[in-house]
Order: sequence, then C-alpha cells, then structure tokens
Amino acid sequence: MYVPPHFREDDPALLMEVMQRHSFATLVSNLDGAPFASHLPLKVSQDDAGVRIDGHFARANPHWQALQADPNALVIFQGPHTYISPTLYQSSNRVPTWNYIAVHATGRVRVDHSADAKLNILQQLIAQYEPGYRSQFDAIDGALRDGLLNAIVAFELTVDKLEGKFKLGQNRLTDNKPEMQRWHEQGGENERELAHWMQRLGHWS
Repeated sequence: MYVPPHFREDDPALLMEVMQRHSFATLVSNLDGAPFASHLPLKVSQDDAGVRIDGHFARANPHWQALQADPNALVIFQGPHTYISPTLYQSSNRVPTWNYIAVHATGRVRVDHSADAKLNILQQLIAQYEPGYRSQFDAIDGALRDGLLNAIVAFELTVDKLEGKFKLGQNRLTDNKPEMQRWHEQGGENERELAHWMQRLGHWS
C-alpha cells in the first residue's frame, strides 16, 4: 500500500481497533497465478504471540486450496471513507479527494479441517456479531450441524506485518474552512466516524 509519511499510522492499538471495528474484510492471495479475493467476516485477536486473524471459507470456494499451496496472504480492512469537496477549502486551487482509513495485514495462512477449529470460529463470530444467537445455534440438530461444518473450512492467519493509512487531510489542515468540521460532524456514519478520528488524533480541536 502506498502510504505517504503524513498519512502513516503505526500505533498497534489503533490499528487493532480499526481491524476489530471493521472486521468484514477482504483476504487476497494468488490462485492460478492471478490475484484472488474473498470477502469474509473475521475474528481479529492479539496475545503474546502477536496478531492473529481467524475465519472460514465455504468449502466450495477454491481459495482455501490455493492457500494450502501458497499460504502468503493480505487482508484489507476498510475503515470509514468519504468524498471531500474542494469547496471545503479556503484556497480555490484545490481538487476533489477522498479521505479514508485502511489497515493492511500480511501473513501466512494455516488451513484447518478439524471440526473443533470450525466450531470454534463459528462460536467466536457469533460472540462477536450476535451473542444472543448462541443458544439457538447450540440447539441446532446434530446432523444439520455436522452438515454445516462439513460445508466450511477454517483458517488462521498469523500476521507478520501491519500497515495503517489514516488519510484525514493532515496535509491541508491550515486550508480548511470552518465548514469542514461541521460537514463531517453533521454527515452520515462515515463522515461522523472520520470526524471522531480527526478529533481523537488532534487534527481538530
């Protein structure tokens, strides 16, 4: 990822926060010599061994087979993003741009076919996205559950490198009109979340 120094974010805690908040991400690797991507809900965790990303593929998805042959992968976490109009700057010599937050995690994937691993990742994702569903999931007929588990393949990615790009207009702060902050704070979910990050990181008072 191209990251100019003024947009670079290296704080592991902030990168982890973005990954966990925006955990529906894109896993990219090679399949038959070409890039191949899967869009997946993921569980991101950290312990003394480092950052780990867990998830599962549909068994019919050839991605897991490609990763068994070549385990190197990139996971892209897309945070909030928004169009920025040049009318929000004092200078007329500005052009439209896009502000956004993104985190890239690279590492190696280990595919796991065991029922325990598959059940574990499903339970983790339920706890993350809908804890109240757990009792209903536990009550699913055993034969049906076995069929569901047979239809997926679990995996874990051990992260070797994290890159964060927080493009928040840091290079244009002195040129902002007062409307810039109000526009973010009164906008949609993406704009409001970017406003939160800009205030939090000291780009606005």
